[in-house]
Amino acid sequence: MINSFNNYLKQGKAKRKTPDLEEAKALLKQAQERIIYIKHNKITTTTAKFILEDAYEAIRESAQALMSIKGFKPYSHEATISFIQDHHKEFNKQETNLLNHFRVLRNNSIYRAQPILEQDAIQALELAKQFTKKTQRIILRNTAVASCDAFSS
Repeated sequence: MINSFNNYLKQGKAKRKTPDLEEAKALLKQAQERIIYIKHNKITTTTAKFILEDAYEAIRESAQALMSIKGFKPYSHEATISFIQDHHKEFNKQETNLLNHFRVLRNNSIYRAQPILEQDAIQALELAKQFTKKTQRIILRNTAVASCDAFSS
């Protein structure tokens, strides 16, 4: 179960830092490049595990980019998901629930060698594409605001 973001801050699973738009852009670029890499691979029973893991990682990088803009650094995947739930209403409950589902699948795959279904990999890739597009729009909006702030100083 995902708690409120403030709980993760209190537990030290997320910390405040200086907002960093350049870091956010770099994380988003990395997520976008990861999706391009994934799309070059056919999803099969053998590759589903790796595609889901990379798709999840692209989403996590995008979410961390959004945290960086607001001046936060995550130290747990749950904290990252919680941040999105609490601070970005652009992502609906279904998307964040699906993200958490993929977090659990990824953990079970990595740490318990549980297999991943092709359908889960396909769904994770679709969510990664949607998530990074929304993240890009949010970052572009923040870039425009930062540009306007520079002129008002």
